[in-house]
Amino acid sequence: MKAAIVHNIPIHYKHLLFDALRKQGLEFEVLFIASGSSIRHERIPLSEDAYRYRIGFEGPYEEAPPAHSAKWVWSALQDIRPSVIVVGSYNAAECWSAWLWAFVHRVPIVMWYTGNEFDYPRHWPKELLKRIFLAGCAGAQVYGLSNKAYIVKLGMPNQDVIIKRAVADVAKFETGSMEKRYRTDGLTRLIYVGRLSPEKNVRTLLGAFAQAARSQSQLRLTIAGIGPCEAALRAEVAALGIEGLVNFTGYIGQKDLPTLYRQSDFFVLPSLREPWGLVSLEAMLCRLPVLISTQCGCAADVVTPATGWSFSPWNQSELCALIQALPSLGAEQIERMGEAAHDLARDYSPDNCAFAILESLRRLKGRSSRIGSHSQIEFAG
Repeated sequence: MKAAIVHNIPIHYKHLLFDALRKQGLEFEVLFIASGSSIRHERIPLSEDAYRYRIGFEGPYEEAPPAHSAKWVWSALQDIRPSVIVVGSYNAAECWSAWLWAFVHRVPIVMWYTGNEFDYPRHWPKELLKRIFLAGCAGAQVYGLSNKAYIVKLGMPNQDVIIKRAVADVAKFETGSMEKRYRTDGLTRLIYVGRLSPEKNVRTLLGAFAQAARSQSQLRLTIAGIGPCEAALRAEVAALGIEGLVNFTGYIGQKDLPTLYRQSDFFVLPSLREPWGLVSLEAMLCRLPVLISTQCGCAADVVTPATGWSFSPWNQSELCALIQALPSLGAEQIERMGEAAHDLARDYSPDNCAFAILESLRRLKGRSSRIGSHSQIEFAG
């Protein structure tokens, strides 16, 4: 099989996945629409020694002209002549270009989808476009249960949707947590890692934390990240009178995150919408129990009574009650939850994800896609 994967930009986790796919014998080429993004700070070093790729636009994805991207993808597919195409969205010009190329050339196309029904208000014109796009796909591969529920509701047959698992850098974060200790100084430390933007809902977290800290003076909170809301959030901390309890670290690179997690006891992700929430897996690999909003795609898959708690991101009192109860948990209980979180997150390795993808693609062997393909897909091995 020769696959073409249409992807927006080089991303650390996808780089790990692509390398694992190469090692497991998949012949493919990645079509990166742009070399980077204006909202991502780490650049991924690419090498043809790892896997084959092309870059359509040198610059931020947000500045790539849609017409250029669509034309470039069509031209690249004409050159590659893949026997299967993978796309990661329906709402970009390059994805519709790939979809149309697949239709014209009778090649099956597979969707990597990360959306949830609860992410945004849904309107029928856009939902109809999704249904049309999915009707032309031979299958879909999604991160988790809530992604699958939504795409099945949009018309993709349940048996054609594979939960391919998200990808976590197990080697990096697992190694960084091997000497994990809890409450080393008698304090109970929570950590949030992510962009400081409205949808991340950090203001609600601050309100819940401040309320809980009035009766639990040993609570501390670390906010790691940058974004457009940073100044407002710092002002909110001052207004709540919790300056001495909250630490803003600024931007923290991937290589330094394991150390930061090792210094914490619990991870919290209060997002109003989150297609998945890969940062949760990082924290879990570092043996942190988690508090995750029900609006995060990962909540249905990774939050269990053994690993942590979920909460409504609109209910500050609910989150406050959870935070308020943390100092009363015994160290042994926290350690058990941390181990359970680690063991669950460990399954989200690049190799496991690559295996699931290859198993999914093998289901296409000998099948005709719903867009009318009659060509057989040949698989190595």
